[in-house]
Amino acid sequence: MNKNVTELYNKALAVVLDEYGLTEERIFKSNEAECVSARRALIIGLINRGLTDSEIADCTHKLRRCAICKIRNKLVGKEEKWDVKMCIEHIKGML
Repeated sequence: MNKNVTELYNKALAVVLDEYGLTEERIFKSNEAECVSARRALIIGLINRGLTDSEIADCTHKLRRCAICKIRNKLVGKEEKWDVKMCIEHIKGML
């Protein structure tokens, strides 16, 4: 896997973990509302940074490419919750 992709994923994950106060394990294993929001923010933030569904799936080791594709496809015309929007903006602002 590309080192830059892994580095970007780790930085974005750190932002999401900090924003939501969750652990990586909990984000990917729980279906609680805050965990679902955290997953969406992470995936959408990474897609906005140019990562492909396959690259994100390879980084998470927990989500399959088709699950990431479903999240991406549900973006069209959907208004995000405020907390998800803010987290995505923080990911966009990462250096």
